[in-house]
Amino acid sequence: MSKKSAPYGLWESPITADAIAQDSIAMGDIFVDPVTKDIYYIEQRASEGGRYVLLSNKTQKEVFGTDFNARTRVHEYGGAAAIAYNGTVYSSNFADFLVYAAKDGKIRPITPEDPNKIYRYADFCVHPVHTDLLVAILEDHTKDTPHTVRNSLCVINSTARTVTSLVCTEDAQNEFYAAPTFSPSGDKIAWQFWEHPDMPWEGGRIYVADVQYDHNAHKISLSNTKLVAGNANTISACYPLWASDDKLLFTSDQREEESKFANLWEFTEACTKPVLSSVVEQDFCEPPWTLGNYPFAFLDANGSKAICVAWRNGRSVLYVVDIAMGSYMEIKDKLFDFVVVEHVRRLSDYSFVFTGLRSNAPSAAMLCTLTGPSFVPDFEVLKSTASASAAPFPDGIISLPTPLELKLPSGKIVYAVYYAPKNPEYEGSSIPEEKPPCVLSVHGGPTGLETQNLNWLKQYFTSRGYAWLDVNYSGSSCYGRAYVERLKGNWGITDVSDCIEAVKSAELGPLIDTKRTAIRGGSAGGYIVLASISLDSSAASNVKFFASATSNYGISNLELLADDTHKFELTYMVKLLGGTKEEIPDVYHNRSPEYYSANIKTPLLVLQGNDDEVVPPPQSWTIINGIIKSKGHVEAHFFDGEQHGWRTSETIKRAIEFEREWYEKMMVRGST
Repeated sequence: MSKKSAPYGLWESPITADAIAQDSIAMGDIFVDPVTKDIYYIEQRASEGGRYVLLSNKTQKEVFGTDFNARTRVHEYGGAAAIAYNGTVYSSNFADFLVYAAKDGKIRPITPEDPNKIYRYADFCVHPVHTDLLVAILEDHTKDTPHTVRNSLCVINSTARTVTSLVCTEDAQNEFYAAPTFSPSGDKIAWQFWEHPDMPWEGGRIYVADVQYDHNAHKISLSNTKLVAGNANTISACYPLWASDDKLLFTSDQREEESKFANLWEFTEACTKPVLSSVVEQDFCEPPWTLGNYPFAFLDANGSKAICVAWRNGRSVLYVVDIAMGSYMEIKDKLFDFVVVEHVRRLSDYSFVFTGLRSNAPSAAMLCTLTGPSFVPDFEVLKSTASASAAPFPDGIISLPTPLELKLPSGKIVYAVYYAPKNPEYEGSSIPEEKPPCVLSVHGGPTGLETQNLNWLKQYFTSRGYAWLDVNYSGSSCYGRAYVERLKGNWGITDVSDCIEAVKSAELGPLIDTKRTAIRGGSAGGYIVLASISLDSSAASNVKFFASATSNYGISNLELLADDTHKFELTYMVKLLGGTKEEIPDVYHNRSPEYYSANIKTPLLVLQGNDDEVVPPPQSWTIINGIIKSKGHVEAHFFDGEQHGWRTSETIKRAIEFEREWYEKMMVRGST
């Protein structure tokens, strides 16, 4: 069959916004009941208003009712909403913020209802002996402002339906807790702690305490609390997990070397030390933006070996780590094509489960069993997010990622991922020597990471003849702490410069039309979009560089954000900008795109959720009003019921179509 040709950007594609939106399912978590060995997972369904559905792998049915939403908003980004122990499943319910227990088909709330209190719960751990006692994060929103939300560790008595405080201080407005975990006997507990202005991957600290049980009161208390790892501002320790009653493992970037990477560490009463004999220049974890995303699990009952996820060239790598020997072995197999591995949990000896994402297939809940001295893996799909009702897309339509190391004129290396136009129906453009228009996508965070897993939005555009470029600019995670810290004090400068210089790089010159490149991003990525088309600084001197732009819930006013974002990120900007707004008011003003909206000549599309508490709607209103006053070109759409990101099918569909139509008007049809 002969292939067609048409201008890049105008190819017809079977990947429609309807197909993406209606069948959008994301795998959220997977966990194991350590007693029964039953497996559970949570998936997010756009067709059900973005509801998080908790499913049993054994029955393939929902554990809770169809009106139950197994989601939490602790730290706003949530995660670790559910756990299972000895046949009982516990989960936070997004609708009323209560915690529920389900066993043998019976469902009951285990936290009290109090009209005068607004509590959120997450990250549960069950005491292994007194199993009706759970420790969890409690986030108190009774006084619901970013400056008054209080975080603590609490004890939930699921029998008495009571909640009592376990770890909390008078400075709870500035403190955070995560990852509580009991030792196998229940005699010890560990947890992560950090406080403003740190994020958990900057100065996360791990504490250990002895657990005392009061038989008369049926409650627990702590003593001999000690700091075992991490240091405010300089050393991050995350993901504590007990290997035995006297050994705790965790990740830490504590090293004497200049280029610090998060490797595996261990704590015993004798010492705290790295597990591996020499540093591996790969991060053994992602930054904990969400709760419960463990990057390792033990492979045997005595905790002598662990399966670990590391990051190399922006992709996940699996290692078996021999903790006693201080050595590691990579798991290599032709069936291991997962570019992202998350939520790693032990099932049984040398068997573990995880959520896996590929570049050419939908995400899935996976089971892996390792056999023999060389740890040969056997992978089994437990649950795929592929929709059974969706018509399959034609072979050859998926554009695979090409990781790039771009050497910029400054001499520094910046990481990017390129996706070429791809559609089996087309052989190229009908316009001689035309190069494809490009969509440059900027991830949020800003110290996040754009991964290389299958994303149907990217394929929606590449199958229409666009090139797509993800830039993991200076400050992005999983390339070592030194790479992250390139952004310290330079937010709005280095990241913007990296994006512009990446497009201009020699490697990309033959692949894209640099004069028809759109920049798009969400949240902090949206800020980079707005900064790149407005801030007239040495790092972004050409504010007309991009042909088009899309800001998804982007930040326009840093002064405003310092007051009205959520508690988790309330002081995030202190390091990114170099101080508080009181200390460096000029920096907050000069890097706020709102004040430079008159510079915006690039046509801008703004998409915003009306219920967003991370980047509230006024951040979009102000930039829109400024552009209108200066007679610039802006189009905006606001979505009721949407928070930070799109969760419902209708919004996903409309947002995709708005963006495509915008690029066609600004970069394609007008140029053909």
